[in-house]
Amino acid sequence: MLGKQCLNRYHHIDQGTEIERSQNRQRKLDGITVWYFDYMVESLPSMLQVALLLLGCALSRYLWEVNTVVASVVIGLTSIGMIFYLVIITAGTVTESCPYKTPWSLIIRHLVSWASSTGLAITSAFRGSKTMRTIAENVQYYHPWWSRREITPFLKDMVLELPHALAIDVYHLGKMMVWSSYAFAVGACHLRVTLFMDLHRSPSILDWGVDLQSISWVLQVSLDKSSHLAALKHLASMMELTNFNPTLAKVCFNTFTDCTTVNNCKVVVIQGSEEVAAVSALCIFSTISHLLGTDPTSSVLEEVHQDYLKVFPVQVNFSDNQFYYTMNVLRCLYFQSWRRQGFHWNGYKPPFHEHAIAAQNFVKIAWFKYQETPGKVPCFVLRFALHSLSLDPLPSTSVIANCLLIIAIDLGCNVSDMIVGYR
Repeated sequence: MLGKQCLNRYHHIDQGTEIERSQNRQRKLDGITVWYFDYMVESLPSMLQVALLLLGCALSRYLWEVNTVVASVVIGLTSIGMIFYLVIITAGTVTESCPYKTPWSLIIRHLVSWASSTGLAITSAFRGSKTMRTIAENVQYYHPWWSRREITPFLKDMVLELPHALAIDVYHLGKMMVWSSYAFAVGACHLRVTLFMDLHRSPSILDWGVDLQSISWVLQVSLDKSSHLAALKHLASMMELTNFNPTLAKVCFNTFTDCTTVNNCKVVVIQGSEEVAAVSALCIFSTISHLLGTDPTSSVLEEVHQDYLKVFPVQVNFSDNQFYYTMNVLRCLYFQSWRRQGFHWNGYKPPFHEHAIAAQNFVKIAWFKYQETPGKVPCFVLRFALHSLSLDPLPSTSVIANCLLIIAIDLGCNVSDMIVGYR
């Protein structure tokens, strides 16, 4: 009943918007991990099993004085159950792949590991002890020390040398304990100061991490398009993806593919999903460009790339859609090339928000790639900047500033302060 009460409280739906409810649910999930809720729930059946064993022992003791035959049956059944349970615990402790694991087998496994490491530490401490070396040297020198001729000088040397050796060991032990306590105290103070400064310097870092986790949860669990749209808009409005989980890129791509179909090499949006498709395309570009800049070896990039080629081959056309520019820029990221003729512009001008987000993410890619391989900004990033500056009329001021920043990075200008402030 206690476990059910806690779980019912966890499943309770809070009031508020989709983002607020997903944040509350994520906080509950983090609390389950921090407070070891799974161990508490697993301990409840263990308590019932111990109570059942005590009941069987008490019942056997009582029936033995009433009727030995009935008591023998109860004792036999209790013993069989106890032996079966011990076998399961032993198998779960010895074999890692055994599926019959119980909390007791995990506890015993941890105790055995702790005892083994403690034994090794004690053994190494004894081997380096001055006292143990003194005893070993005297035993070896006066071998056989128990003989009548050697016993007297052996005991005499032991009495003279052991106090000095013990004093040396006690001194080193005290020194080690003092220094370890000092190091622990300094480390704890440093950690507290660091956390205090970080929390007061940028209190929104924790909120960003929770938002990203809650957004991923909403996109995977919820079936409501309005919930998806609210989560995607929140993700698209975030300037910096802190505590980013790479799987969020795949989740955004799956959300986009759920809103579109391919008909005669042309992408068609399902009716009623136009806004979700457009915003999810922006989120795909933001997450993919962030991964390409921060973790280009991520396995999620390859997974999304393979899915992209399966759903949208090279001959697929995104024209006549709101996300035309975004998906073509995403294709540039994957194929590491910028081909103006591949866009079939025909006078097409990218929307302000798409062009601004693309320029912003290309600055990040240019900076990360330049830091990774000094003096080298990807050619497709430079072509994007030059193409944007050649548009007539010119794009917005923010796009022009970001394009000039890309060119400055390629020229080797000292723009680190601008990038830090920009990020």
